[in-house]
Amino acid sequence: MRVLPVVLAAAAILAALVLLAPAQAQAPARASAQARVASGDLGTVGAVAVRNDGGDSTDGSASRSGLEILAGTTSVRASRDGGHARARATAIATGVTLFGGLVVADRVTRTATAEAGLVEYGGRVRGLVVDGTVRGDREGSATFRSGGATVTVNTGGTALTVRLTRAVAGFAAGTTVRVATAGAEAIPGADPDAPPQTEPTPAPTATPDPLAPPAGDDDDTNPNAQARAPAKPRVTPAQRLARGRFVFPVYGDVSCADDWGGARQIGPHQGNDCFAPFGSPVLAVADGRLNRVGTLPISGNRLWLKTDRGDAFFYAHLSAFAPEAVSGRRVKAGTLLGFVGNTGDAEPTPPHVHFEIHPGDGDAIDPHAVLTAWQARGELPSGGWLARYGKDTEPRPGALVEVRDFIAGE
Repeated sequence: MRVLPVVLAAAAILAALVLLAPAQAQAPARASAQARVASGDLGTVGAVAVRNDGGDSTDGSASRSGLEILAGTTSVRASRDGGHARARATAIATGVTLFGGLVVADRVTRTATAEAGLVEYGGRVRGLVVDGTVRGDREGSATFRSGGATVTVNTGGTALTVRLTRAVAGFAAGTTVRVATAGAEAIPGADPDAPPQTEPTPAPTATPDPLAPPAGDDDDTNPNAQARAPAKPRVTPAQRLARGRFVFPVYGDVSCADDWGGARQIGPHQGNDCFAPFGSPVLAVADGRLNRVGTLPISGNRLWLKTDRGDAFFYAHLSAFAPEAVSGRRVKAGTLLGFVGNTGDAEPTPPHVHFEIHPGDGDAIDPHAVLTAWQARGELPSGGWLARYGKDTEPRPGALVEVRDFIAGE
């Protein structure tokens, strides 16, 4: 029996079919850019963003306690010409005074330029003064610690970051302000304007020879030897978080508004407002560590939760904190952190929790799809609060108001 010629013939047919198989569609190119004159715990100033194609710009200034900026501008542009993506963002702030003069700068600039999947940052801080000490003009990255603050310049997409390490000028330790931030992403791909291609009819599959011996992975006659597995689709941060095991941040009858990007006095809305009866329990969405637990004029009673993976979650406008809500403390998913309220600039509104999601402790993303996924799953909290009270004996809002009064010392 002449087996070898039969094997070679079958292998040749299969190899030809592999070469004729249609290539998988390439993902379309994408581009985005965002910039802010200022952001952080004292509010957002001059925020602007664009996605895929187009451009935008805005002006912004601030004159509020702890944050003074005489003038600021931001501009963004993104394009996907023929599948070649480009994006650029610029943020400029002049006449900057933070925390009553603890940090002063004449001009703060940051740029982000993205192309071919890479991003480059540029800019400088001019006329920097930290706690009365002149630091001059700065183009490279640097960190200064003085006067109860850590001051970082020219790192990543932020030109100037100031984080209080102790209470200063009436602001709690952990209060953070970022001045002149810029971000850009440009991933090349298929031309988004090109008409869709019709896939060819698949070629018929050849019938393998039952007498042919199996070809090994290293056999040149193996038609699969040169085949490549298709690339796995990229999972966005929102998709990753929506699929993860997280607890919904408010327990009970809750409705989260789809209000990301809505106009606010301090700039576009960076989260979603979850409305619930006054005093409803506010829970840790994941295992992690609490920080910046305190009160600010705009955020009211607010705190941050950061997971071991590095994701950060921001809660604001709580009526009061629970005893477990202490900066630096590790908590489990479902731990009682506080109670729904309307402190800070939310006093004229119905009680709610302003909730933000910062993947990798970076820029905020629209949390609505993530919150909707968490709420639909309906996973019960597993932390100390549920263990203490039980599913059917949770505190009622009226009882929580009494707890709030006791904590606040009223």
